[in-house]
Amino acid sequence: MNLLSAFPGKRYLVLKIKDPLARRQADCLGMGEGEEVYCVARKANGPVILGRGGQMVAVGGKIARGIQISPRRGPKR
Repeated sequence: MNLLSAFPGKRYLVLKIKDPLARRQADCLGMGEGEEVYCVARKANGPVILGRGGQMVAVGGKIARGIQISPRRGPKR
């Protein structure tokens, strides 16, 4: 599933970020591939607001379509 499918209030694991620039920026923010993120809010076609470690970032719809996620199961890290 992609980031546009995320539900506010749920945690997700970032699997793949297609855009190289977006991948680099996400890594710098600690929200890169393999990291757990929290969906704070979203609109139908973006933006999606993600949180991690007390920090929030808005991701536009075009970039959000290229970010693959999976629901996070189990206890928080």
